[in-house]
Amino acid sequence: MRAVTRALRDRQTVVLSLPLDVQDARLNGSDAPLDLPPAPGRLHPDPEDVRPLAGAMARAQRPLILAGRGAVLSDAEEALVALADRSGALLATSVCGHGLFAENPWSLGISGGFSSPIANELITESDLILGFGVSFTQWTTKKGKLIAPGATIAQIDIEAPKLGYQMPVQHAVLGDARATAEALLAELGRRHVSSPKPGRRSDRTRERIRSGDNHHSRHPDESNAQFIDPRTLSKAVDRILPKDRVVASDSGHFCGWVPRYLRVPNPRASGLSHSFQSVGLGLPSAIGLALANPGKLAVLGAGDGGFMMSIADLETTIRLGLRMCILLYNDSSYAAEVHYFRRQGYSIDIVQFPETDFAAIAHGYGARAATVRTLADLDPVRAWVSEGAHGVFVIDGKINPGLEADWHAEHFPS
Repeated sequence: MRAVTRALRDRQTVVLSLPLDVQDARLNGSDAPLDLPPAPGRLHPDPEDVRPLAGAMARAQRPLILAGRGAVLSDAEEALVALADRSGALLATSVCGHGLFAENPWSLGISGGFSSPIANELITESDLILGFGVSFTQWTTKKGKLIAPGATIAQIDIEAPKLGYQMPVQHAVLGDARATAEALLAELGRRHVSSPKPGRRSDRTRERIRSGDNHHSRHPDESNAQFIDPRTLSKAVDRILPKDRVVASDSGHFCGWVPRYLRVPNPRASGLSHSFQSVGLGLPSAIGLALANPGKLAVLGAGDGGFMMSIADLETTIRLGLRMCILLYNDSSYAAEVHYFRRQGYSIDIVQFPETDFAAIAHGYGARAATVRTLADLDPVRAWVSEGAHGVFVIDGKINPGLEADWHAEHFPS
C-alpha cells in the first residue's frame, strides 16, 4: 500500500521488493483490491504570494507562461490558457510538459534544447516568465541562455525545496499549478486587468509563431542517395501517421527529433525515457504507453544502438497485438559518443558498428518493415496506414551519420 500510494502521488521512482511466496500469497483470502487512502486536496497558494505576482503580471509587457510536468499532473491546462488570455502571455512547456497547449496558436512548444527557432526568439524576448510545475533546469533554459537579462522569474511548485533550486527566482510560490493559476486569475480580475498588452499577441506574432515552428521553418536538407536527413524523415513520418497517437522516445543523440517533429494531441500522449540518461528504454516504455492507451497507435522514436539493447521486446509487442510504428534513426553508431569523442580527438571505433538490416530482423519477428533512404521509400508506411495501421511497422531510417543534432553540439561542446 505504501509503495503504490507513493508511486501514484510522489514524483519519485519506487522500487518494491517482495519474496516470491509473498507475491503468490492471497491477501486475507480476498480478491478485493486495496483501497487507497483519500487523495489530498490541492495545495492553495498563500494570498501574500499571489498579490505581488499578480502585480508583476499586470506590469509585464511580454509575459510567458512556462508549464512542466507539475502542470500536467495538476490538470492545469485550462486554467493556464485562461490566465494567458487574460494577461496576454505566450505559452511554452518543458519537455516533460510536451503536448500541453498543442492546438493553441499562442503556444511556442518546447522551451530548451528542443526549442523551435521562433521559440528561442520569443522566449528570450520575455520580460516575465512564470514557471508552473517546471524546474528551470539547464535543459529547459539552455543553460540560462533563454532567460533575458533583467527578466523576472516566478516559480510555482508544490515542493518547497525545488523553488529557486536550479536558478534564482524573484517570485517563489508554494502551490498547486492549477490552484495558483486560478488564484492569479481572480486577483487580476480584482485589479481589472482584462486585456492583453499591445504587441505581444498581434497578428504579426501569430504568423511568426506559425512560420517559425518546427514544421514550417526550413532546415538545410542533408540527404543524399545513401542517407536521409533525420529532420526530413521525421517531418514526413509525422505527416503520414494518424494524428490520434501516443509517442514515446528512447534516449540518445537522436532524441530531440522525436518531440520536435512527432506531434502529440495532449501531454498524456507523450512518454520520454530520458530520466535515467540511459539508452535502450524506449521500446519497453512504448509498450507501457500503448497498454495504457488501448487501441491507439503507439509511435516510438529510437536509435539503432538503443533498439538493439531491447529488440527482444519486439516479440512482446507483436504477441500482445499492439498497434505500433517504430521509427529507427539508424546511423550504425552510438552517435552521441561519436560526435563528442571525435571533437575530443579520441578514437570512435568502439562506438561504431556494422550496418544492421533492421527491416529483415523485424520481418523475422512478424512485423512489417521498410528500409528508408529516400522519401519515396516511405510508400509502404503510407499503405500500412491506409489499411488501418494494424500490427507493428518498423521504419529502418538510414540517417546521415555526419549530421550532429544542433542541441547536442550546443550542450556538449568541445
